[in-house]
Amino acid sequence: MSIEAAATPSRSDGVRAWCWRNWFLLAFIGCLAAAWVLPKIGAPRGPLHPEQLKPAIIFAIFLLCGFSLSTRVLGTALIRLRVHAFIQAYSLALIPLIFLLLDLIWTQVGMPTPLRHGLLLLACLPTTISTCVVQTRVAGGDEAVALVNSTVGNLIGIVVTPLLVLALTGRHTDLPTRSIALQLGLMVVLPLIIGQVLRIPFAALITRLRKPAAVATGWLLLLLIYLMFCDTFSSRVPMGGGALVGVAALVAVLYPLLMLLCLTLSSWRWLAMSRSERVAAGICSTQKTAALGVPMLSIIFAGDPMLPLLTLPLLMYHFVQLLVATAVGPSLKRWVEAVARPQSPACS
Repeated sequence: MSIEAAATPSRSDGVRAWCWRNWFLLAFIGCLAAAWVLPKIGAPRGPLHPEQLKPAIIFAIFLLCGFSLSTRVLGTALIRLRVHAFIQAYSLALIPLIFLLLDLIWTQVGMPTPLRHGLLLLACLPTTISTCVVQTRVAGGDEAVALVNSTVGNLIGIVVTPLLVLALTGRHTDLPTRSIALQLGLMVVLPLIIGQVLRIPFAALITRLRKPAAVATGWLLLLLIYLMFCDTFSSRVPMGGGALVGVAALVAVLYPLLMLLCLTLSSWRWLAMSRSERVAAGICSTQKTAALGVPMLSIIFAGDPMLPLLTLPLLMYHFVQLLVATAVGPSLKRWVEAVARPQSPACS
């Protein structure tokens, strides 16, 4: 009897195993709680100096990605043009079209114009710069595909997003495209190249360092998330409770549906996408960058007293996309690993 009891895992063992499998989700919730309780620590001009720390974190994330990914795998991902075209078309064409059609309904039900414009601008933004890459890795997706589309999407977005905003809202903006492109090059492309170069002298250590590098990347992303939400919570943007609840409910429904639609469409045979590529597509094509979106809103609607309402949809969507992608990550990883067909390793 005692042997059977010892062989049967206790409830505490089950809880411990669940916490271990979902450590990133629990840490994510902890970061949100810490940012809510002590936002001033990571707020602009705070003791952590996020103005300098955020670019350094993004640089480090892409440096680790470049070091972890084999050149062969990255090269294979680069030539998957059909996959990249699908992801960018979904992100910068289909989602804006869906939001434009939904705007007809929002107009009929009397949604305030600032909220409608905020939602439309949100739809025009490219994917996130670093979070989509790390969350794709956590979810067992193709990290190389995510890396390519994060870089390409944000470079395309410099040109495409202002045109989409003009078409959907009628508001014109002159973005500092050269400055943004230079910033992306320094924070994304440069560390990626350095990481690839470092693979040559440290080739013998790559396999041993693969897991620590993945864990370090996850914690760097959590620190970045903490800083982002410290900025959000410290701003104390005044807004009506009804608007807050309404937009929160709207994006909480929209984002999972957009991810589900992407995972469904990416199953079409002519795309020939593996499950890991479909996971990368589901995360990358549905996420929207707040790093570009918030400054763009400030430029387009400078001096507008309705700016808090214009910003609200993006901030709520930013929260929901991180929460949902983190929550479904373990399930997506099991789905990818259930396939008998072998996938390309992240490192060689």
